[in-house]
Amino acid sequence: MKRSPVSIFALSLLVAGCGGDSGPTFGGAPPVGTSFPIDGSNGVAVTQLSWEAAVASGGLTDLGGAAGLSGNAPDGSAIAERARRSEGLLVDVISQVPFGPDTFPCDGGTGTVTISGDLTVPGTFTPGDTFLIVYELCDEGFGEVVDGTVGLTVRDFSGDIFLGTYLLSMDADIDTLSVATASDTIVGSGDATITLDTTETPYIEAGVSGGVLTQDSLASLETLRNYASAQTFDGNLVPAIYTMDASGTLESSQLPGNVVYSTATTFQGNEGEYPNTGVLVVSGDNSSARLIAVDATNVRIEIDSNGDGTTDEIIELTWAELEGG
Repeated sequence: MKRSPVSIFALSLLVAGCGGDSGPTFGGAPPVGTSFPIDGSNGVAVTQLSWEAAVASGGLTDLGGAAGLSGNAPDGSAIAERARRSEGLLVDVISQVPFGPDTFPCDGGTGTVTISGDLTVPGTFTPGDTFLIVYELCDEGFGEVVDGTVGLTVRDFSGDIFLGTYLLSMDADIDTLSVATASDTIVGSGDATITLDTTETPYIEAGVSGGVLTQDSLASLETLRNYASAQTFDGNLVPAIYTMDASGTLESSQLPGNVVYSTATTFQGNEGEYPNTGVLVVSGDNSSARLIAVDATNVRIEIDSNGDGTTDEIIELTWAELEGG
């Protein structure tokens, strides 16, 4: 699957922003500014950017990856990798109070990540425990270089880190964390609250919600507001299956106004593939577009340009064409 700039940012961040106490539900939220009519001329762009935003917000559940705490979004492969990989790095450092700073090479590439923190009780997490993660030109071989500092704070925890089975909720502080690629440098900031549930691993649940997430690149300025995503990964099945729900309000410099997106039907797919089922509804000014997963290769966009509930135009694409713009 091709990574778009907005999803590159979310998937490459290994930590999250501090979150509010009340997260949004999967109904979206009213646009902050002015919405605009969705029709056949802009339906593909609107749907593409909204899908990218949904996947990007879901990608934030991979944010604890540097500390061995992680989940992820479609195509499910990243969450599977994190579910299978050892918690050794984290286990090595949390047996000390305080722990670190300990510096490690970035997995499979160049640069370093330095982790430090202060725990109330060694070997486990307590609400209020803190981490500091510093990325120094961290390149894990995916063509993305992460640089910046993030602070994590544990909100709630139960389970056993050493066994890799736990329920964890955490906030963090992001301030201009950058992700550089060969063609662009993406700088992001914002807020999020992340929950990871690995108590029934290899079945994993992950969720994220937040008030604002902004990313700035050469191509565009994107802002998500009142966003949420919930995902599952079931490694008990062969092939493994993932699901994703998402909602939020998207502002983009590539669009003439704001849109609200939400999943009307949960997206589901096999690990390593695009979703084979699911519906994302994108709402504009008295109009909407429905992104429908036909199968793991094809999608259909249904445009209702006047809000009467009737489909006025149908656009058939492949997933690769949708993500490729």
